[in-house]
Amino acid sequence: MEFSMNATWARAVELVRDNLQLLAVIAGIFLLLPTMAAFLLIPDFQMLMDPAADEAETARIIEEVLGPLSILVVVALVFNFAGYGAMVALMGRSRPTVGAALKTGFAIVPSMIGILLLFVIAYMIGSIAIVAPISLLASLGGAPALSIIGVVAVLVLVIWLLARLSLSLPALVLGETRNPAKAMMRSFRLTRPRQWGIALFWVVVFAIYGLISLLVSGVFGVIASLMGDGIAANAVLGLVNGAMSMAIGILISAIAVAMFAQLTGPDAEKIEQTFE
Repeated sequence: MEFSMNATWARAVELVRDNLQLLAVIAGIFLLLPTMAAFLLIPDFQMLMDPAADEAETARIIEEVLGPLSILVVVALVFNFAGYGAMVALMGRSRPTVGAALKTGFAIVPSMIGILLLFVIAYMIGSIAIVAPISLLASLGGAPALSIIGVVAVLVLVIWLLARLSLSLPALVLGETRNPAKAMMRSFRLTRPRQWGIALFWVVVFAIYGLISLLVSGVFGVIASLMGDGIAANAVLGLVNGAMSMAIGILISAIAVAMFAQLTGPDAEKIEQTFE
């Protein structure tokens, strides 16, 4: 099936509109609450998320909170995967109950962890394959510009991998498989015909989200700074960042479902209805 950005976006918006209340509840529990917990339980969590923060200070904080932070990351990862899986199931063609959607969400968590590990392996292999020859040429030729080319090439690799694997979650939830490798391969097959168009679509979505997130975080960051370093300030930051996580989580899930449905084509029931 052909990929259409406009059709995918329109269908994703329709899915969000039709299921907004249930999606908001699921995203609130599985995305917002873990984010708020991070800000409230780890006072310096905001600094850990700031890319401009002092590296030495960040390393010191990580060393101090490594134990609780590790537990929090694992719990948040499980909750996030379960939440995404539940939202995708809820918007699928089978229209399950909320209970069934949540059960599916938790069921795909091990598979999502497997996909994450396989993605990391693919990224490492691809990065080494790109960076090694470029670094060798840069050292022999003394051309620093080659290092910049290497960074850009790795960035393109990451975007391409994420785009090609973007349908792995709906393949797990809606494609009736729990095998992470099979889900990844199906995503690769579905996205192959329009892989660069799909990559561009995701880049646009995350670029717009990034700009909005930057503006919102900036405004509420100033408000939080005026409140000092207490629990209230951390609660505000956690609530804002959690709300942004909710918004992008719901949107990503809806886009993935819409794109998966578009690329897999109509189901058998719809085809039968067409000819009746």
